[in-house]
Amino acid sequence: MEAPTGYFDDAVIDGTMAQSQRAQDQSSTTYRALESPLCEAARLQRPRKSKFMEVDVDGDNDEKSENLAASLHYPLPNIRSNARSRSSTCSTTQTESDDDSVSASVTPVFSLHPRLYWLTLLVLIALPLLYNTRWLGIPGTGMIGVSAGVIRNSDAVEEDGAGKRQQKRADTDTDVCSRWAGQSALVNGTIYLYGGHATQQPGQKEDTWTNDFLTVDLSKGWEISAPSVKGLPQPSGPPAVANGYLWNSYDSLYLYGGIVSDSPPAVPDPYSLWEYQIKAGKWVEHSNPKTSTGNNSDPGNQPVMQAGEGAGVSIPELGRGYYFAGHYDHYTTPGWSIQTNRTYLKALLEFTFPGHSNDGVQALAGGKTAGSDGAWRNVTTGGIQDTARFPNRADGSLVYVPGYGERGMLLSIGGGTEFSFVSLSPKPRVDE
Repeated sequence: MEAPTGYFDDAVIDGTMAQSQRAQDQSSTTYRALESPLCEAARLQRPRKSKFMEVDVDGDNDEKSENLAASLHYPLPNIRSNARSRSSTCSTTQTESDDDSVSASVTPVFSLHPRLYWLTLLVLIALPLLYNTRWLGIPGTGMIGVSAGVIRNSDAVEEDGAGKRQQKRADTDTDVCSRWAGQSALVNGTIYLYGGHATQQPGQKEDTWTNDFLTVDLSKGWEISAPSVKGLPQPSGPPAVANGYLWNSYDSLYLYGGIVSDSPPAVPDPYSLWEYQIKAGKWVEHSNPKTSTGNNSDPGNQPVMQAGEGAGVSIPELGRGYYFAGHYDHYTTPGWSIQTNRTYLKALLEFTFPGHSNDGVQALAGGKTAGSDGAWRNVTTGGIQDTARFPNRADGSLVYVPGYGERGMLLSIGGGTEFSFVSLSPKPRVDE
């Protein structure tokens, strides 16, 4: 009768026939010794005793045979055979035993020297710890995480003049396809560009609104193909707007108005005047601005609202900025319903820069100067401004003409609404 074949995982036991001294039916049991390079080492080790149950091959104890074969799925042993086994395998010596049992010497195949075992364990633990060090020289994030520590305020945030902290941002990318509808100012030979639209790829139609901040150096020459454009850090506070205005004094920029994104749609925040202090290189928020009573103005103490697509001009020698007309809608004014039509304007909004005087504002009468938040006046009744002859408009331009009168004159040119355009019309003198 054929001897049953057993499996120790993937290893097949190659059997040799051995008779049991006490077997009355001359049944034989087959064992295979695992052929392995470790067998020679196993013979040199001191043998250990182990008992193997004798398996009946004649069919009398089939149930015992099946149970034993199923139980042999554990790490492979080295089995010493008797002298009649092949010389290339470890030997198994049968001895007398009671109750149908066979004695054999067993040595685990995966037995390693203790020092080799601990050395292997040490290497497995140490390698991850050394992964991102100068000893291994492997760049990238270590297997046990990234290096961490306390973030210093000076590294991650900056404070504005009111003590409010703003997170620093990455420098503006100068490599874009196109830019338009931004806000700009010329100060001491440098053009400052803020916000507007920018595209990163040809044909881009959505997600073009930005709060990019750049400079163009006009103090030295450069080729058209390689302009002297520098990207400044993108601020975390000033909004991404287009078609507003960037007033300037000799040491600061003031962002007024503008339209937020309509694709994808964005909701404007309550208006704050954002000042960029050029020397300090930081943005300062002047929140909740309100108008002051003055010549030809509204009653005062009214919240300053954000308009878009109006006409602006800066007069740094007088310390003032102006924004004429424009419109309000749900992309300029928080809470404005999308169902409500756009409202076109004809008011002249005046901002007196901090530290400058303006006799047209009652609070600054007698040579007083504006505080750190400046002073606002909403001129609504200058000359024919409050008559039907003076149309509401947007998308026009505003020009300052010095030498006309005591402080010069503002000239409004062009503009219109979605229904009509307007003709040329002069504005009141600045000293009114």
